[in-house]
Amino acid sequence: MEQIKRRLLDLRGYVCPYPQLATLKTLRSMEVGEELEVVTDNPPSVENVPAIARREGQEVVSVQQIGEGLWRIVIRKVR
Repeated sequence: MEQIKRRLLDLRGYVCPYPQLATLKTLRSMEVGEELEVVTDNPPSVENVPAIARREGQEVVSVQQIGEGLWRIVIRKVR
């Protein structure tokens, strides 16, 4: 079984639009099939980061709250 490569982008402490821009830049440097795990403590990014990933044609695997005021967004590059 092939293991999926996953990158971590820890964006705690950053506010919009930096999380969206950093996510796009990282996604564009990744290969198809890789996953990007974005960690954020900025509530608007919980909506904005998945939205921009979907607009780019990528798959949003999950959006989870992992702590008080802390979220994990997993995106799979599909194109």
